[in-house]
Amino acid sequence: GVSGRIQADAEEAQARFPAVQNLCVDGEIVTFQVSGEEFTVALPEVYGSSCNVYGPDEFDLSCQGPLVDIIAAVLQELEDGAGDDGCLSGGDCPSPPMLLRDCSDETDAPLGSDGGELAAESPEVFAQSFPTLQQEMLELDAMNISCTVDGVLGDAALLTLGLPLPEDISRSTAEAWGFARDKPLKLSFPFSETHYTRTATHRLDVNFWQDKSTAGFTPLDAGVQLGNIAKSFWRHMCGTADTVSADGLEAGPALLVAKRASLFEDVVAHPGVLVPFARYLRHRLPCLHEYCVICDEPLVFPPLLRPTVCTRTLCCYSARTFGAAVTGEFSSQNASLEVWDLLVAMAICAGRMDNNRMEILFGGQSFPQLFMPGSTQPAIKASGDGFKRLRELLQQLAITVPAKLAETALTGLTPPSLKEVALPLLMSFCHNSFLGSGIPIGVTSLLRSGIATIDELLPQLLSWVWDSNRSYILALEQHDRIREFNTPFQYLLLSAPPEQETAFQKLKKKHGFMFCFHGSIAANWHCILRQGLKNASGTKLMSSGQAYGPGIYLARDSGTSASYSGIMHATRGYGTRSGTGAGAAKNEGTGRRLHNPESLMMLAVCEVALVPSLKNEHHHSIVVCPEEAAVVTRFLLVYNDKAIPNVNLQSDKQLHSELSALTGRWTQP
Repeated sequence: GVSGRIQADAEEAQARFPAVQNLCVDGEIVTFQVSGEEFTVALPEVYGSSCNVYGPDEFDLSCQGPLVDIIAAVLQELEDGAGDDGCLSGGDCPSPPMLLRDCSDETDAPLGSDGGELAAESPEVFAQSFPTLQQEMLELDAMNISCTVDGVLGDAALLTLGLPLPEDISRSTAEAWGFARDKPLKLSFPFSETHYTRTATHRLDVNFWQDKSTAGFTPLDAGVQLGNIAKSFWRHMCGTADTVSADGLEAGPALLVAKRASLFEDVVAHPGVLVPFARYLRHRLPCLHEYCVICDEPLVFPPLLRPTVCTRTLCCYSARTFGAAVTGEFSSQNASLEVWDLLVAMAICAGRMDNNRMEILFGGQSFPQLFMPGSTQPAIKASGDGFKRLRELLQQLAITVPAKLAETALTGLTPPSLKEVALPLLMSFCHNSFLGSGIPIGVTSLLRSGIATIDELLPQLLSWVWDSNRSYILALEQHDRIREFNTPFQYLLLSAPPEQETAFQKLKKKHGFMFCFHGSIAANWHCILRQGLKNASGTKLMSSGQAYGPGIYLARDSGTSASYSGIMHATRGYGTRSGTGAGAAKNEGTGRRLHNPESLMMLAVCEVALVPSLKNEHHHSIVVCPEEAAVVTRFLLVYNDKAIPNVNLQSDKQLHSELSALTGRWTQP
């Protein structure tokens, strides 16, 4: 069989190339080392088809053939010292394939892959001589979707579709998913009449974009996920779709499985290719957050606003090993060092809870899947020993890592303060997001060697802390911050997925609304950002009782909520508009600052619909809302070594108006 052939090729490569060490075949993943550096091959579904090899220093080589030829190509590339792009041809490499499944049994090469350029010879004539295409172009136009023939080469053409974003996608959703709200989504791909045969011998290779320059298309945050959606669509059109194994985990929610199946059934029954494709994308765009960005299978946990990777082992391995190459640009989305600091500080706080609470915060689907180099199986699991190991990693992150960085990587940096630089540098290193900031070139290698001597799992843990966050967090500009809150650390915090936001807006319109505070300790916020704000009364997530009955506990004034944030007293008196507490934070110009886990206090400002079940008695500040759908987070306020001011959101009408205006800018369609 194929697996036997792969193993035989691996043995031959090991014998032929003495420089290759520790060659290991594990299903679709092959790993080997050259001079101590590890390389990973993501084998395609059809052995011998095009695949990619990933290695250190952003090594990315596209090649094809049996494993022996692939390893020979890697060795040749290393010997030649070709350009940073890792392509033997010196040109642009195609995007890495989806690791779980790939429609790679096609026989035709992508348009222009032979080096020839598309000829813009009479696109209009081409369309006119292609009646089926011409008919589909008319149908697309009636759907308000543009379709142009941008060039012709032989019997194929480069098409570009322009698909307007759905009107119900708000500004916040568009921002969270990396779309420009006022621009159509463009799809460019080679297309020929043979595509109408709907056979897997032809590919549907789509570039998704909204902007382009002379350098080419500007990558979209959701570009990789959309590409995987296109592949999934084409497999169903060709009748070659398969089902991804859930690796022993529960299958995705039946509702999401049925929803996608219904969409496929609808588009497959429709004649043509372009119209079904456009219809399918129009339905899938509003629900990117419900399906895994890699395998396009339904998420096994309730979705929030930010798209993410599912908890199936191979997807987690792919995300931890290859990062943005297989997840898209979500890994660096809004990656300000300020937000990085905040997420890591929350995780550190969660790791300092007692055993029972830590198992609640990191249990089940919330436990990180981390992988040792060369292994596709998780290194730690959600068990007693696993939680102990996770606690050790988080402790290293809090204490050992900054000290090590101070020794190895920070010499000569300005500013030299460990508190301001060490952890942000580490995080940016792990996610390749700290670019163009004047950091010396040698720092990256120093960071790598310094981290490796501490623990091989630490970079992956940092990657998981960022990628597993499913809420949209954006640091507010100084002119948007509310002075009364007396902190420069103010963030837009949106967790509600589009369908929940729509439902909330209906409740708000029907019953009215108000703003309230919600306070919780930093460790709980690590969980809230990944699961949403829940009615935890009577569940294991509950941490503060339910003296006023079950529901989400909120308060009109910050002083009451502050007592739930880990402090017992808030300063008295109200903030003043002449104060400077919401001004520039230290080193805000560079972004190099660190939230301190030792003194981290946080409050959320929530918007609450005045539904009949709301317990809103005016003789005390506490408000209890039993309905999760009637509460959405809007802003997060963070206080480091600073008292929380006592602010009342109901008595200050001007403050209420400011919050309404700021919220509306982000949440209205």
